[in-house]
Amino acid sequence: MSDTILITGASAGLGLLTAHELARQGRDLVLGCRNELKAAQVADSIRAAAPDVRVAVAVMDTSSIRSVHRAAAEIAASAAVPLAGIINNAGIQIVDGVQTSADGYEMTFATNHLGHFHLVNELLGSLSPRARIISVASEVHQGPRKSFGFPAPRWDDPARLADPAVQAEHSGGRWGRIRYATSKLANIYYTYELARRLGDGGVTVNAFDPGLMPETGLARDYPAVLRKGYHVMTPLLTKLPGAATAAQSASDLAWLATSDDVAGISGKYFSGRREHASSRESYDADRAAQLWQTSEQLIRKVIG
Repeated sequence: MSDTILITGASAGLGLLTAHELARQGRDLVLGCRNELKAAQVADSIRAAAPDVRVAVAVMDTSSIRSVHRAAAEIAASAAVPLAGIINNAGIQIVDGVQTSADGYEMTFATNHLGHFHLVNELLGSLSPRARIISVASEVHQGPRKSFGFPAPRWDDPARLADPAVQAEHSGGRWGRIRYATSKLANIYYTYELARRLGDGGVTVNAFDPGLMPETGLARDYPAVLRKGYHVMTPLLTKLPGAATAAQSASDLAWLATSDDVAGISGKYFSGRREHASSRESYDADRAAQLWQTSEQLIRKVIG
C-alpha cells in the first residue's frame, strides 16, 4: 500500500516543516507548490535528509481551478497513487484590499477553500482505502475571545463570498482578516460535509488547528511597521497559551496524518493533538451543504 502523502503549500512554513517530518518517518511525498523552482529545491533538501524517501513535485496554484485541475490529473496518472493522504495546507491572508483570482473569484476564498475543494474531489478515486484528508483550519473561526483578538468570520451566501465585487464593498484591512477567518470556517464546513458524504467507507476527513504560529509567513502582507513588530515579538508570542512553534505544529500535523491513535476518526476538529469542539456555527449542516453545492457550481463555470 502506498505511503505517499500530498501536501499543498509545501515550500514554506508549516507545509515545509510537515514535509520534512513525514520524510523523517519514511513517508513518500508529493509537494504541491506554486513555484516550481522553489519546490525542486525543497524536494532536493528532503531527499538529502531522507535518501530512501521518494519525493515528487506537483506544480499547482490553489487559487486557480485550472492549475489544480491539471495538477490533479498528473498526480492521478503518476506512480504516487494510491495516495495515503492529502493535507490541504496552502493558504493566504490578504490584509489590504480585495484581490481577484485568475478565475475571477475573491483570492482568499479561492486559495484557502475552492482550490482544495476541487483538488480533493478530483483525487478521491486515487486514495488508498484508509487514506486521511486533513484541512488546516484555525481558531480564528471561533472569534476574538479564542483567537488572540482576531476578528470573527462573517458568513454569507458562498457565491457572495467568492464574488470580488461584493467583497470590495468591505475593503479595509480589518475585512481582509475577516475574509481569512471566514475561509477557515469554510474549511471546517467542507471537512464536516465531506465526512458525512464519505460515511464509514474507510477514508477519514478531519480539520486541524495549528495554533498561533508567529513564525509562519501569514503576516508577510502586513504593513512594514507591523511586520517588524511582529518579528520582534515572535519569541514572546510563541509562549502564549494556545501558541505553538511551527516545528511543534508540524509534528502535530504529521501525527494526525499518520498515527494509529487517530485511525478511523473522521469529521472532527483537532487543535494540536487534541480533539475538541469547533465553533457552534461550524456545525450548521445546511450551510455546509450550500457551500458544497455552490463550490461545485463555481468550479463548473471555470472548467465545465
